Amino acid sequence: MSETKCRRTTSRLWAVAAAMLFAPAAGGWSDTVDVSTEIPVLSAEIPVAVTDGRLPLSLEDAIHIALERNLGLIVRRYNEKENRLNLSGAHGIYDLLGTADLNAFDETTPSASNLDGADIQTTEGQSWNFGLSRLLATGASVSLDFDTSRRETNSTFSTLNPSYRSDFDLSIRQPLLKGLGKRITERNILVAQTNLEITRESFSQQVSSTIQQVVNAYWALVGNRNGLTVAERSLSLAEQLHEQNKIRVEVGTLAPLELVQSEAGIATRKEAIIRQRAAVGDAEDTLRQLLNLDRTSLWDTAIETTTEAGVPERTVVNLEAAIEAALQDRPELTSQRLALDNLEVDVEYFDNQRLPQLDFTARYGFNGLGGPVTERDFFTGEILFQAPGDYGDALSQITDGEFAGWSVGLNLSYPFQNRTAEAQSARAEVVLERGRAELRELELQVVTEVRRAARALETSGQQIDSAAVSRRLAERNLEAEQKRYDNGLSTSYRVLEIQRDLTDAEIREIAAVYGYQTALAELQRATASLNEESGVAIVTAGDD
Repeated sequence: MSETKCRRTTSRLWAVAAAMLFAPAAGGWSDTVDVSTEIPVLSAEIPVAVTDGRLPLSLEDAIHIALERNLGLIVRRYNEKENRLNLSGAHGIYDLLGTADLNAFDETTPSASNLDGADIQTTEGQSWNFGLSRLLATGASVSLDFDTSRRETNSTFSTLNPSYRSDFDLSIRQPLLKGLGKRITERNILVAQTNLEITRESFSQQVSSTIQQVVNAYWALVGNRNGLTVAERSLSLAEQLHEQNKIRVEVGTLAPLELVQSEAGIATRKEAIIRQRAAVGDAEDTLRQLLNLDRTSLWDTAIETTTEAGVPERTVVNLEAAIEAALQDRPELTSQRLALDNLEVDVEYFDNQRLPQLDFTARYGFNGLGGPVTERDFFTGEILFQAPGDYGDALSQITDGEFAGWSVGLNLSYPFQNRTAEAQSARAEVVLERGRAELRELELQVVTEVRRAARALETSGQQIDSAAVSRRLAERNLEAEQKRYDNGLSTSYRVLEIQRDLTDAEIREIAAVYGYQTALAELQRATASLNEESGVAIVTAGDD
């Protein structure tokens, strides 16, 4: 191969690399995507078809697939559903409770008096009791009870035999100190509601984390692929030099030792290609894992990335505004603030539990009694009067409201030492203060992350400029050294060394370009804007 042709080939290879590296930056998202907290039904199919044995995948497609299939997000979806069910269950304190008791008895006792008319007294009967009760938001419990019974005895002087008794009562028990108030009554509901909100913030955080991981993995794959191209181009340059050396050795203008050096250069570059191919495979597997691709059909299919980073437009960061946005919107901080709400509910609840138990009770109801009437002479036992009667008599007395009754009362109980309640209240205060300290620590951590991310983005932009200059200088240095070599003023070792310098400079430039993309994603995550910037809207599933 002639020297002129060699330089032309080299120039074309550099042009191809520049075209890949400096392609126009990827545009914004074509549309938005709704991400639901509802658990998806996954299938082996994905919205991108395999073409010619390769899976073409844009960055936008990768993010959308991950948001639907990523296992980390699916786990968070299960957590969200679990907490929705917990909230639904917590409302069960207001469920209407129905009760029913059915009893029968038969007793035999010695007669206590000759007036009983028998040496052995027998009593048998049945009872039916039905009730409805429920809890009120004030902490009161209200119950409606209907009790009825039938009693029959062999006692001669029992006027009603069998006798039927019915009671219909409405009663209430209202705490006046301990247990009083809606927030005390609904403590578990409030905690469950807040836990559901925390879970949804955690889901939003996981969405952002997943997007960032996909962005990093995608650009890592693109970068390693381009790095492989650079390594192959470096091998091509070393092989061209080796061909030149063989021609010069054949014509006697170059010592055979130069062939050993150029062959060593080829072997070194082949090793670099092997390592780079392994890096590409690792990057593909990382992306496949994040996308949760079907292992039986897609894990052996090569991923063809269709989005190039390009030279990005530099983002000017308003640091104070970025920090303010992060402190306002970061899901971790919102979750911690919600957790403090739960702790404040606990403080209020356990402080209430220190109070004495003072309950107001009230009852109002109607009573009825019925059955066949038999009146006897007290001395002789002779029947003086009989009247028919049955269970309906007792019921009619209740429905007519003939016999009413009521009662009111106050019930007080108080443990004098009250150590359990005092300890629980003090512990709740300590846990709340610890939670506030954890919030301050987390806020400081967020501020640090934003500052670090902003600095990393600025540094990445500077590295792009610096790496571009370094790469251009390395190209010129190689051209100059190639001319010196052509004129017999340099050696193969020196040319190979400068070729390696160029390869390193190109790889640094590639890393700088893709590093800027990942640094931008990190800044967006740190300021809680990555979901919005990626066109993602989170849709929460309806409460059960």
